[in-house]
Amino acid sequence: MPTSIDAQPGTTVVAHSALLTLTATPSDGALALRVTRVSDHRLITGAGNVTATLDGHPMPLAAEPDGSYLLSPGGGGGAQTLHVVVSHDGIRELLSGTVSVPRHGSVLDSLQGHGMAAWWVLNIAVVLVAVLVISRRRR
Repeated sequence: MPTSIDAQPGTTVVAHSALLTLTATPSDGALALRVTRVSDHRLITGAGNVTATLDGHPMPLAAEPDGSYLLSPGGGGGAQTLHVVVSHDGIRELLSGTVSVPRHGSVLDSLQGHGMAAWWVLNIAVVLVAVLVISRRRR
């Protein structure tokens, strides 16, 4: 049963038509998408009712218990074009807009962010290994 939408901090309207409104809320490296009816503000829910592409690439959507759809773009962040196809009331609508995709961090990004510290740890490890090798040869 569709529920009504509650406005959340950081929520932006991505697109709207005469019948629907598409909103996006950043959520832990992903976007929580909500599609609501304009007439009564009820969410469009249900498996297969909402599909999405991001910059022309099909993206999997995970239906959340609160009625939103979680879009987890793996890769770079920044402004990207979002197309959402919504099936409702016997019709299909295309809602399009630009979203700011949160950057999804990786271990490599973490090392690059702490590059100088990682460089020093690596240097110290190399020196310790060299000291061990030289001390064993002297025995």
